This record gives sequence, C-alpha cells and structure tokens, in this order.
Amino acid sequence: MEKIRIAFIGCGGMSSQLQQCIPMIPEFEFVATCDLVEEKAKSNARRFGALRHYTDYNEMFSNEELYAVAVVGRPEDKLHRDIGIECLNKGYHIYTEKPPATTSDGAKMLVDASIATGKTGMVGTMWRHAPAHQMAKQLMDEEEFGVACQYHTRYLAPGPRLSEGGTPFVWPFMLDQVIHPTDCMRFFMGQVKEVHALGTIDPPSRNVSISVNLRYENDAVGTMTLGTGPVLEAMVFIKGTNNHAIQVFDTRKLKRYRVPTWSGEGGGYIDTPTEGWDLNSAYHGIGRPGYLEEMRHWAQSLQAGKQPHSSLEDAYQNMRVLEAISQSIESREVVSLTT
Repeated sequence: MEKIRIAFIGCGGMSSQLQQCIPMIPEFEFVATCDLVEEKAKSNARRFGALRHYTDYNEMFSNEELYAVAVVGRPEDKLHRDIGIECLNKGYHIYTEKPPATTSDGAKMLVDASIATGKTGMVGTMWRHAPAHQMAKQLMDEEEFGVACQYHTRYLAPGPRLSEGGTPFVWPFMLDQVIHPTDCMRFFMGQVKEVHALGTIDPPSRNVSISVNLRYENDAVGTMTLGTGPVLEAMVFIKGTNNHAIQVFDTRKLKRYRVPTWSGEGGGYIDTPTEGWDLNSAYHGIGRPGYLEEMRHWAQSLQAGKQPHSSLEDAYQNMRVLEAISQSIESREVVSLTT
C-alpha cells in the first residue's frame, strides 16, 4: 500500500514532539511542515525528514498532494477549529492537538464538518494510547473482570495559566489539563450521564482543587480528584463487578488486583493476589508514553480507512463533560448530560 502523505501546520514545542515520531512510523511520508516563523518550519523539516517547508498553508495546499494534515498549536479557535475545518473541506483527514476548540459548540462544528465531508478526524488526548492504559482496557474486557462499576482518577498538574479564574470555572486548566483524565475516563467507562462537582481557588496561592462525582450511562459511578500541584501526578483505578480491580500509576505502571483470599473468620483476609507491569515506554525518547503510540494509531487507521480514536466526536463529548464540571461548580447543582 502507498505511504500516507501528511503535513504539519504548526511547528512549536508540542508539534515538534509529535513530528519527532514520524520517522519511526513507516506508513507515513512526511511531505511538509508549515509555520508562520520560517526558521521553525525549516528546522523541523530538516530535523524530522519533511521534504519541504512553508509559511503559508494555502500555498502548501496548492503545491502538495496530501492525504492528511496535523494541526498542532495553541488552544485557539482560529487554529485547531478553523484551520481544521478548512482542511476537512479541502478533502484532507485531520489530526488536531487538544483541545479541538475552546467550547463544545466549536468542537461540534468540527464533528459536523467531518460528517459532511466524509473525512476522519483525531484529537491528541494521548493518555488512552499509553501502553499501560491500553493493557488496562484489554484486562477490563476479560470475562473474569466483569463489568466496570466504579472508577476513580487523581490528577495533579503544575504549570502556568492553570489557576486563571473566570467563567467557565478555571477554564485554562480544564482545556490544558483536565481534558486528559476526562478522555481517559470516557475511554474506560463510556458516556457520562450526570456530573456533580465542587471546586475552590485559594486566593493567596491561586491553588485549584476540584472534586467531581460522576454517573455513567450504564449506571456505574465514579470520582475525579483534580487540581494544580507541585508535581505531575496521575492515577486511575477501575473496579469490576466480579470484585477485580485495575490501577495505573502515572500512565506507566499497571497493577491488577484479583479476588482477595478470605481467612473465613473475623472479617479478615490472607492476601490480595496482585500482578504488576512496568510499561514505561520512554525508551523511544518521545516525551511521555502515548505520543508515539497515538501517531502510530493515526497512521494505521488512515491506512485501513477507519475512524481513529480519540475521534472528533470523542473530543466533543469530552468538552461537554468539562463544561458540565465548571457549570456544576458554579451552580452547586447536579448537571445532566443528555445525548
């Protein structure tokens, strides 16, 4: 099968991380880079093997025969949303970095454009592609796990701009960071039905703390503990109806807990059979686990003619959950998400 001819619009830090993956993916032919700053576009083309570079994406579209385009830059509607829609309308499949837009309505515009043009779209929420999370999903699908009935994630993230206030509640933090555990949660648990959230910002430190209670369409329940912090920390825990559980630490280390061995008296137990895997994929030198894997998934999906995940629809549903969290914090009420 012929290689997939792709180009990147945007050559900043995040885009460079992803472009670094392209030479490792044999399905791709890296045709061109594009950035308003010519030196960035030229440097990335040289470093990562693109054939040509541009400062005007319309010129690139006129000169190059492309199959798919990645749009990766700041979380601004004029980039991911607007240029993404332009690419779809020109007949290209797209990848955009998260968030696809700054509102769920904007994300829905991308979904509608994808449906209208018959072209696929993928959004860069890489947690679901990390090997530990992929393996966790495989273990959940085994019969002995049962059906996922309870979920918990804990996520702390440092960084600039995250504690900005305003409405929706701490929206930069939601768009920059909370979108990752939200997408991963939906990857494991499916659609969210109800959200009840509490949140605070400590005035002197601007420290953000959020607690979220969730109910899913299958009536399973879940919680998310989120906030700014001194370190980047992530934990995911899923319990099944057969009293098995799976836990992933920092998208790298996975544990499976099986039914405890009960002592038969006094309510105690002897031990909990536990298996563990260290799935740190940093050996390939691409930032965090999930970056290389999501680019591989995009390539393989395009070659197979299939819709990749996380899709534009996934991203739209993620944005709806983020808005519901902020709305619940501000209203102090349960927010229902109807399909």
